[in-house]
Amino acid sequence: MIFVSTNQFGGQRGGGVPGGGFGCLLLTILGFVGVYFVLKGLYNLLYLLAPVLLILALIVNWRVFPHTLKNWLKTLETNPVTGLVYAALAVLLFPFFSLYILLKAFGMKKLEEMGQQMSGQQGYNTQNEEEFVEFEEIETTPKGDLKKDEPIAPPELPEKETPPAKSQAPPKPQNPYDQLFD
Repeated sequence: MIFVSTNQFGGQRGGGVPGGGFGCLLLTILGFVGVYFVLKGLYNLLYLLAPVLLILALIVNWRVFPHTLKNWLKTLETNPVTGLVYAALAVLLFPFFSLYILLKAFGMKKLEEMGQQMSGQQGYNTQNEEEFVEFEEIETTPKGDLKKDEPIAPPELPEKETPPAKSQAPPKPQNPYDQLFD
């Protein structure tokens, strides 16, 4: 049996990539070059906007700066090499770090708002905290109507039964099926 196939890409093998393996390598290199130029343009844009991003982060939620510093110091104490690598990356990639700080500020603000909504939904009275709620005092009496002067006696324990002597063999129950195997 002879199998003849016609490929819509001109009969080329390798999944239809023009040039085969070399074409695939060329497309990969062109993709990396394109990603490089996109990231370089984003870096330059964020470099110009970094001071504005930091000021916006300060306005949105100023607590993000001490929180980030505290996390970095904790990492530096537990794993100094990782802490130093994080510090070097924050300096070298400062524009991306400023964007990270702004996004973290927005995230922390959103979490605070969600926490306030959740505490409001759980029935906490946040508006009128000084209002007193009426309650009823319930008297409790101990069981058995004990008087205060009487001492509380411990409960009586049942007596322990002594186990039967082990020398006696326990009686065998009669099994009706024993007769079947005789």
